[in-house]
Amino acid sequence: MPVALYESVFIIHPSTSDDDVNAIIERVREIIAKPGGNVVHVETWGRKKLAYEVKKQRKGNYVLLNYEGGSGVVQELERNFRLMDSVLKFMTIKVDPRIGVLRPHAPSAEGGAAAAPAAEGAPRPEAAVS
Repeated sequence: MPVALYESVFIIHPSTSDDDVNAIIERVREIIAKPGGNVVHVETWGRKKLAYEVKKQRKGNYVLLNYEGGSGVVQELERNFRLMDSVLKFMTIKVDPRIGVLRPHAPSAEGGAAAAPAAEGAPRPEAAVS
């Protein structure tokens, strides 16, 4: 079974405590590891306002998850997301191997945000031709 890189963002109910959020993340790690997947990166974004109401909630705890595995890993993870009452919404994408996992960079010393370097092999934007 070919291994691919996936990225999932899921939103946890806002009334869930930080300890319970961490427990859900650990459960997700176990779900990914069981069929042979590997968690690459986990990032908790915290409680944020939703763009629109989801299951009668205006806020949610956002979690970003990057992992490797086959399509069976994704199917099992999404099946479990649907069964978890505390997960309001989720989305999974397959990451293009030419791009890889992008991570945010710290602001530069000049006070501006540092530009993310282009991934090797990724196409560069062309200048407009008049």
